[in-house]
Amino acid sequence: MISIIDIILIIFYFVSIAIIGYLSSKKESSAEFILANKKLSVWENIATLVSTKITATVIVTYVALVYVFGISAIWVYIGTALGFSIFLLFAIKLKKEGDLNNYYSIADYFYKRCGQFTGMFVSILMYVLFLFNFAIQLLAGAKILQVLTGISFLLGILLCSIVILFYLYRGGFKAVIKIDNMQFISIMLLFIVLLVFLFSNFTYDITQWKLMSAGPKFIIPFLVAGILIPFSAPDMWQRVLAAKSVKSLKKSFIITTIIFVVFGFILSLIAIIIRLKLPAINAETALIAGFTQLLPNGLLGLGIVALFAAIMSSADSFAFICSGFLMQNIAFHNKKHNKVKWLKYGLLITIILGVIIAISFESILKATFLLSGLLMVLSIVVLTTWIKKYVKSLIINYSLIIGILFTTSFAIFKGISAMLIVIGILGGLIGLIIGIMVSFVRQRIP
Repeated sequence: MISIIDIILIIFYFVSIAIIGYLSSKKESSAEFILANKKLSVWENIATLVSTKITATVIVTYVALVYVFGISAIWVYIGTALGFSIFLLFAIKLKKEGDLNNYYSIADYFYKRCGQFTGMFVSILMYVLFLFNFAIQLLAGAKILQVLTGISFLLGILLCSIVILFYLYRGGFKAVIKIDNMQFISIMLLFIVLLVFLFSNFTYDITQWKLMSAGPKFIIPFLVAGILIPFSAPDMWQRVLAAKSVKSLKKSFIITTIIFVVFGFILSLIAIIIRLKLPAINAETALIAGFTQLLPNGLLGLGIVALFAAIMSSADSFAFICSGFLMQNIAFHNKKHNKVKWLKYGLLITIILGVIIAISFESILKATFLLSGLLMVLSIVVLTTWIKKYVKSLIINYSLIIGILFTTSFAIFKGISAMLIVIGILGGLIGLIIGIMVSFVRQRIP
């Protein structure tokens, strides 16, 4: 049961990030509000990359996967490490192109390369997907507060969303970076402390340490998703474009990859210990159940703060990215407007919509699989533009539209599972092939 000490720690955390967000808005320029003047240092990029990628979906879903499959779930992190390494090659090229053309997001890239329709289509798609992801973070935070404190689910969602709105509205992207620095330290230190405590009663069980136990049906999607998701992750693109230089970009990505894999191993150990101690609980709630039943007063509060650091650092990035898509790339693309003013309106709209969506959610695992499947479609398209610089917009449009229809149809008629990752890739490739064929036929018709 949560104690007064744990509640005080949680309240202190919420108050701290609100204050940091408020202070970051002092003497802030418009360029700092939108993209931190595109001058993120190596440390700032590492902190914000790690804290943004360690989301509620990553932590809760990954612990659930380890709870079911044992250490075999580590293939997600192995795939992500490979994905970061491959994406860095693309990111170097993207950074140079972005500085030359003044890109602010993935949508700007597609507007420039593929024209108005494709740019608008990608903007709307990314807004919907990351609004969806933002809602998942609110859902996770609200569920934690509900279980621990007994407050209503709706009140938990409102509390998380109001704190995020407050410091984003005041400080923008600069506030995201400042708070991510704090979140990064909190996440790493607190999870290490939790691991040390839980590991004190660790017992070795060989069944948990079979690297291939999940089987190819799950290992292949885990590995492929980890490799491809960076290419369609707008938060990754945002950090690339905001980096101070190509040199700092390289350093930050290499160090981030190492830290991410280490964190994956720490999280794997925590999940395995929880499974050994509590073998008959629901996989989706394994992490929070493990914390509440295995941690003493004080440490439980630290564990919850670590979870909220992961949740809030992701949620604020997703909310800010969504507001940018909504106002910069959809509502006012190529139109003169007060960017900071309308970004703030976009934040308000995004957070209200996120709250509405979060209220209707049930399964974080299913939501993650569906989101990953749809992101695979966009990853295929991005990889295509990397391999071949000049790709006809018609081909890109076919790949996106057919890939999305293929993935969503499979989800509706066959159900949502890890297989959607493979389906998203197949759908994107099928759309790409059809687009090439249509383009070829059009060229031959007089």
